[in-house]
Amino acid sequence: MNYYDENLIKYIDASVVLHPLFDEWMLIVEEILLNKEFQKRKLFMHHHNLSVWDHSILVSFRSFELARFFGADERVCAIAGLLHDFYSQVWLSTPEIEELEGGKYATLMKEKKPFYKMHAFTHANDASLNYVKFFPQLENKKITNSIKRHMFPLTLIPPRYKEGFIITIVDKFNSVHELPSLRLIPKIVKDKAYKLFFKKN
Repeated sequence: MNYYDENLIKYIDASVVLHPLFDEWMLIVEEILLNKEFQKRKLFMHHHNLSVWDHSILVSFRSFELARFFGADERVCAIAGLLHDFYSQVWLSTPEIEELEGGKYATLMKEKKPFYKMHAFTHANDASLNYVKFFPQLENKKITNSIKRHMFPLTLIPPRYKEGFIITIVDKFNSVHELPSLRLIPKIVKDKAYKLFFKKN
């Protein structure tokens, strides 16, 4: 399964590539985008038909833009935005993920978990640990906190820094826009509730 490619441009949304700030952003994040482990996120589904790779790039770039506007740390926003969903286990299965390294990235998905241990509540902490594992040279208290707290208010404790609030807001905005239509939300919620409460393993 060939997911790795050094030609990054063809995997980045045109709205980002054609933006005047693209080169400045790319100088900050290129090392991450070229990383083999991060490139696997092209195979991780996020919402609907968008991959974690695509979602993370959009959150990173838009957070980078807002950081400049609000006088926040642009580097922190670019990096934390890119790694905010760098979790180690998938929450949506695909044939590619089932095959990837013998299903290593889908093992926890098959386990029955209590509500408070489901993906929405745990993936931010997982991502904050995973980024340090693969990018120890980037470890920084603002980056770590921004990743760990990006699911606020679901995780109750808010981000400590301005950069974390920027990422949290951009992530929510993008996630809503990734849904195909607001009309489909009741069906999505109904299907998820049925699987959670009624479907037998």
